[in-house]
Amino acid sequence: MGFDLAIFGTLVFTPDDFEAWQQAEVDSTRFRSIARVFTDSPKPTRKSVAAILSELPAAGWHDLFRIDRDGDFYKVRGRFAEAPFRDRARQLAALFMTAADVDARGDVYFLGEGVNVGFAVQLPGGKPLLATLDDEEIGRRSRDPELDKISGYFRVAESVPPPPPSSGPSSGPGSSGRALLKLPKRA
Repeated sequence: MGFDLAIFGTLVFTPDDFEAWQQAEVDSTRFRSIARVFTDSPKPTRKSVAAILSELPAAGWHDLFRIDRDGDFYKVRGRFAEAPFRDRARQLAALFMTAADVDARGDVYFLGEGVNVGFAVQLPGGKPLLATLDDEEIGRRSRDPELDKISGYFRVAESVPPPPPSSGPSSGPGSSGRALLKLPKRA
């Protein structure tokens, strides 16, 4: 059974640097640590940051990936299912590591939910770093309040008024035989 990963962190850019980053080309082969950490992830094709950012909301199966600006701070929030994360792990790491080219600083975490899987891209100024998180760091990051905010971005299913009472058979003991929620359709 697969798991989900939360993607979260804060990057610091000037508005001009953020615009410059969006024009940059993302090439995972520039960073040797990516191939060492994500050995099973396919090598992605080169694309601009803007092109990748436009694809990511639908790429993770949860329609959740966004970067929100708050002054010079840019909050990264996303959620990916395991399979699409593994397919794009190198690209995601390179995306954020490329931000070092425009002097961005900050950290972005990829944290498995309910499993001890975690990675961090760190931009301390200068050369970007990619690390696999140990169990202790995964525990610390799993208590980050930002994870609650990511969970809040999920669309709540719309309530549907119950159908009129029917005399038809129920679908099981204690069941009314009708759906209680209408789930949003997947694109």
